[in-house]
Amino acid sequence: MTNHNELENLLSAVTDALLADDHANIDQIVNRYAVPRSEVEGLVGIVRKLHLTLIGAKPSRRFVNRLRSDLMGANRANIVNRVRYLPPRVQIAAGIALVAGFLLLNRRRLIEDAHRDAQEVPALQQ
Repeated sequence: MTNHNELENLLSAVTDALLADDHANIDQIVNRYAVPRSEVEGLVGIVRKLHLTLIGAKPSRRFVNRLRSDLMGANRANIVNRVRYLPPRVQIAAGIALVAGFLLLNRRRLIEDAHRDAQEVPALQQ
C-alpha cells in the first residue's frame, strides 16, 4: 500500500462489506487491492470493534436549528435572539438601557398626570 487513496478506498470497501454482512466480498476486496489477508483481517477487527462501540446520537432540535441558522446565515427575526448572542457586558448594558427607558417614560407619564390633576383641582374648588 503505497498510495494513501488506495488505503482509504480499501477501508471504505471493507467497512461497506462488513456493514452489509457480506463476508464473501472481503475476499474479493483482498484480491482487488492486492493486500495480504493478514493486514485486512486486522482492519476487519478494528472496524467490527468500532461498529459495536460507537453508537449514533440524535442531536437536540435546538442544536440543529442553531447550527442550521449559523451555517445558512439565516436572519434572526427576534430581537431577544439578537441580544442573547451578544457578550455579557453588552447584554447588561442593553438591560440597563431598557429599564432606564421604561422608568423615564413612566416618570414622564406620572408628571403629566400630576400636572393635569393640579389643574383640575382648583376648577372644582371654585
